[in-house]
Amino acid sequence: MSQRIYTNRDIQEKISLAAIKLSDVDLEKFCQKDDSKTIFDINSPLFVKVPDHYTHSQKMEAVKAVGGINRWIWKFEFKRNGFSYAISTQWYAKNDEYVQRWLHRLK
Repeated sequence: MSQRIYTNRDIQEKISLAAIKLSDVDLEKFCQKDDSKTIFDINSPLFVKVPDHYTHSQKMEAVKAVGGINRWIWKFEFKRNGFSYAISTQWYAKNDEYVQRWLHRLK
């Protein structure tokens, strides 16, 4: 069994901090499944975006996928232009190298 480069928490925290600096256009791309799959090899959007005025209950509903399973987390929430962003919780060893490359390109 190989060692992982990152824990899921590391990935969520590092990507959320880096995403704050992305352009609006690039950030919007990561709210889409296709761009998230291409860059990170994940099967759902990297971020869920909701209006800032959403209540806690509305936010909790927004992060549920089909079947009621939470696929995103608000723990590393950030806000921009009147919206709040939650990050994916679905990270596996196969994603670590994609994350590492993306973070390296941003430096």
